[in-house]
Amino acid sequence: MFGRALLNAAAAAASVVVAGSAWAGPADDPANWRKVDPENLLMLTIKRQEVLIELRPDFAPVHVAQVKKITRDTNYDNLPFHRVIDDFMAQGGETYAVYQVYPRDRLGWFEGFAVQGQPDEIAAISEPPVAKTWALHCSGIASMARTDDPDSGDTQFFLMRHPRVGPEGLDAKYTVWGRALTGLDVIRSIKAGPDETDGRMPPAQADKLNKAVVVADLPENKRPTVYVRRNDGPEFASQLAAAVAAGATDPGQACGLPPVEAIVERPAQ
Repeated sequence: MFGRALLNAAAAAASVVVAGSAWAGPADDPANWRKVDPENLLMLTIKRQEVLIELRPDFAPVHVAQVKKITRDTNYDNLPFHRVIDDFMAQGGETYAVYQVYPRDRLGWFEGFAVQGQPDEIAAISEPPVAKTWALHCSGIASMARTDDPDSGDTQFFLMRHPRVGPEGLDAKYTVWGRALTGLDVIRSIKAGPDETDGRMPPAQADKLNKAVVVADLPENKRPTVYVRRNDGPEFASQLAAAVAAGATDPGQACGLPPVEAIVERPAQ
């Protein structure tokens, strides 16, 4: 037996219980829902509350492998969110002393992520002629921190509290490796640092990432099963048509739409 909740990552308050026999559940509706591989699902405990992040090795295979390794080595546990800007993001994961690691246009959705790509005319003159596509830094996105050197990403990451998109944003500059399916309210509740230090604060004053675990490593009787609404299904197509009709045609407007829904089923205890 499973307990089931329909979750909108925008806020925990958006969750409602799905009940009744009219809809059997996402497992019986593969045209509209896809099951998340537990090997690519990260569970964070922050302030004794849960955040579930879907990892995307197809977006960032090296970064996802690194995040999984650090998580499985338990070296993210109890680290502070040492830089938190209230209307921007929460940054943590400083384990570099342990891991010395390797140094607006076409808009759409891919597997729950808002994405943007080059126009066809730019792709046509590229060598090879392939259009680049990147995930947008909407609320709930997990991305890799770095210095001004684009190849300097190591162990630190940041969780988007609010969007930063468009020409002055982060898109195509920082590597997105995941999206919070639940717990955006938790991410936004992480203690923010002072404006005068650009959100930085001493570890003793910061909220901590208490625990990180890959869901596949949990015992089966503790492991949630998660489904995400398909972006190539008929139900999402209807929602997307309504959004386009309402004028949601640029990255800022796309990030303002309700996030793609997730359903979390938990084993009965």
